[in-house]
Amino acid sequence: IRDLLSLDAPIFGNLHISITNIGFYLTIGGLFILTMSILSTNYNKLVSNNWSISQESLYATIHSIVTNQINGKSGQIYFPFIYTLFIVILMNNLIGMVPYSFASTSHFVLTFSLSFTIVLGATILGFQKHGLEFFSLLVPAGCPLPLLPLLVLIEFISYLARNISLGLRLA
Repeated sequence: IRDLLSLDAPIFGNLHISITNIGFYLTIGGLFILTMSILSTNYNKLVSNNWSISQESLYATIHSIVTNQINGKSGQIYFPFIYTLFIVILMNNLIGMVPYSFASTSHFVLTFSLSFTIVLGATILGFQKHGLEFFSLLVPAGCPLPLLPLLVLIEFISYLARNISLGLRLA
């Protein structure tokens, strides 16, 4: 990760503003997503354009996958987040396939921050929804009482290892 443009502002007390290549390519990816969304807008026309058809097909595909994985209408509130995350990762992976470009999703800084944020958010949501019963996922079913502290420690380490494995799979 390199600085492409940096600015030091001593007036504001050692303020250093820099644009790195990862931030630049993430911005380009965001602009591509915005452009694709504008191009796929149908403007209430009777016949859809090709961009609109492709966007609707992608939406329907991801929605069917999420519907099959998360049962019930209560789980569908997470679909916009999953769809947005998929589109961002897809667009940045496609930008990374262009020769001599920068693959922002191949860096551990981005993938680990995404994975830790997602798992932290899921943990907070689980704790809000289930209260202290959420921590029962750390206790294996049918566990003998003398082994409970050791198994809870192992399950806790396993729960934390999910962040690392998710970050590695995203990279």
